Amino acid sequence: MKKIKFYTFGCKVNQYDTQVLREKYLSQGFEEVENGFADVYVINTCVVTKRAESECISLLKRLKRENPSKEIVLTGCLKRLWEKDKNERIFSNNLAEERISFFAKHKRAFLKIQEGCDNFCSYCIVPYVRGRSRSKPKELVMEEFKGLLKNGYKEIVLTGVCLGEYGKDLIPPSSLVDLLKELENLEGEFRIRLSSLDPQYIKEELIFFLRESKKVCPHLHIPFQSGDDFILKRMNRKYTKDFAYGIIEKIREEVPSLVFTTDIIVGFPGEEEENFKNTLDFLECLKPLKIHIFSFSPRPGTIAEKFKERVRLKECQRRYNIIKELDKKWREFNLKKFLGKDVSLLVEREISQGLFSGHSEHYFKVILQTEKEKIEDLLKVKVKEVKEEKLWCTL
Repeated sequence: MKKIKFYTFGCKVNQYDTQVLREKYLSQGFEEVENGFADVYVINTCVVTKRAESECISLLKRLKRENPSKEIVLTGCLKRLWEKDKNERIFSNNLAEERISFFAKHKRAFLKIQEGCDNFCSYCIVPYVRGRSRSKPKELVMEEFKGLLKNGYKEIVLTGVCLGEYGKDLIPPSSLVDLLKELENLEGEFRIRLSSLDPQYIKEELIFFLRESKKVCPHLHIPFQSGDDFILKRMNRKYTKDFAYGIIEKIREEVPSLVFTTDIIVGFPGEEEENFKNTLDFLECLKPLKIHIFSFSPRPGTIAEKFKERVRLKECQRRYNIIKELDKKWREFNLKKFLGKDVSLLVEREISQGLFSGHSEHYFKVILQTEKEKIEDLLKVKVKEVKEEKLWCTL
């Protein structure tokens, strides 16, 4: 039996794509290995930053050097970038043909319902390597979702490159909220998580749905990227600072328990101290559970690659460190709000005897102390302590 090994870089979409490949290879009789040598190596690549691209290339070179006679399959965004440079046709993948039945080494399953992006943010290479926005037909999403539920998954994460675009290209047109309403009506104990939503797609219809939903997690990852209008415009983001503040206010009014996470880019070309301060003020208002911080990384073929007003590396690092301290501050703030309260825990693994870890519906990391025989996949637990940036709980 031939052995195969998978390496995945990047986002939840890539992790789903790897699972699609995994099931195809396993159906052909391959055996997956995590350690030791394999007959086939699959590298699912990412190029969203120069660092990610370099890590993929480094692994590719190492595997070729260590396994000169073995087959190495390169897939993902780096492969598409290289094909684009050669003027080869890309984006031929058919969403309707992509399907998974399980999610290896995960208690949560990621389900890709959308691919590509039409927004062309000035810094982003994704539309050039993933193509234009397209949606998986709703009936196929429902079928795949039901299959994952049947196979025991209690949390399913809906993911896409631009999730808010879901359904607009379908005939007849649909929307993310339309899909969520149908998923909400499915029987069984499970929860749905949304992977990431750009601000311009968060409309009142979605907010009101989240307010009433019993199954969609009260957690939104909104990649705001900046809190300054000048920088947002240079980034070609489709909203203003005031629009972003308005979203936060409306969500807190309608869904007060909802928790935010976000992405922020520091050192974007032209970002002066005043622009950076506006972003800090915005983060003070947002109070996110988690800030994913990225230093600007010029990507080939993007508009921002040509911007000349680069922020010095040392200054980028200073700004990064400032936001990192804010990140710690607001994570602690969010965690402490739940002291003494009940949360819903998806148990994901056993750390040691009597100690289990997982995530709450708000995406908090949770440690549970209990006896193994009392463990179920989804549990209501009580928060007793905040320690090491986690909620420590008991039944």
